[in-house]
Amino acid sequence: MKPIPLDDLPTHSSWATYLLGAVDDPPRDPDLFTGTETYENIYEYLLKSYRENSPSYEEFVRQTRGNGRDEQSLISIEEELFLVDDAELVKRDRTVVREALSPVLDGGETVLDLGCGWGWTLGAIADAFPDVQVVGGEYNTAGVELARELHADDDRISVAQFDFYGDWSLLDAVSGDEDTVMFTKGAFVTLPEAGPTVERFEELVQAGDLQAGAHLEQIGPHPETVLGILRKRYAQERGYSMDLLGHLEDASSLTITDTAYDVLGDNPLHPLTEIQWQSG
Repeated sequence: MKPIPLDDLPTHSSWATYLLGAVDDPPRDPDLFTGTETYENIYEYLLKSYRENSPSYEEFVRQTRGNGRDEQSLISIEEELFLVDDAELVKRDRTVVREALSPVLDGGETVLDLGCGWGWTLGAIADAFPDVQVVGGEYNTAGVELARELHADDDRISVAQFDFYGDWSLLDAVSGDEDTVMFTKGAFVTLPEAGPTVERFEELVQAGDLQAGAHLEQIGPHPETVLGILRKRYAQERGYSMDLLGHLEDASSLTITDTAYDVLGDNPLHPLTEIQWQSG
């Protein structure tokens, strides 16, 4: 990894250039990734590409993570900026997934990955924890189809249609199983608010169907540093929900055990915060 000074951020990020007032207009529609339509188009493209080219799972993950990026990508870790290649980015991705889930897993659990997108995290979880079952839930049909095809040979992974604000029937398969852990990565970006989902978490905990959770989400609170202020403005400009941590803290049935800010920002203006909680 090559360290990059904060002063160089605008040369790598058109959004930083806009937020700093160097240009008048944002580089793209601010609302582009706050709904499901954009993701449906992305997943349809990826599904078509996968079926046409038949790459291995590892090849497809690396190609997809690097799609549309320069030869090296700018990332953040603990508010430090670095340039990395596709292989290093995928390695970091897998590391943060493993480190987020490791504290809440003892072995033999079922991990529910809600909002799993096209399913790369399902494989990352299954590889990191060989004795768990992994159930993915995704709203977009193309994402579900692609995730199923990517993991068709792994009987520990299953994928179902899922709507945060609608049908949670994918939980029927694990209902009554106290060894169930919730996981999300970047899923709450598409939701207008986290409150209703956290309420569902509480209901599952109270029913004895859920024991713990781990989240990797682009949320605050951001520190009052230059980079932190830019991140707060970026989230506001793009209409991203920032209320997950507050709702988890207010949930009487859940106990937050740890949080870590900026464990990885594959977009340095929108880094992942790691959160773990237990029932009770």
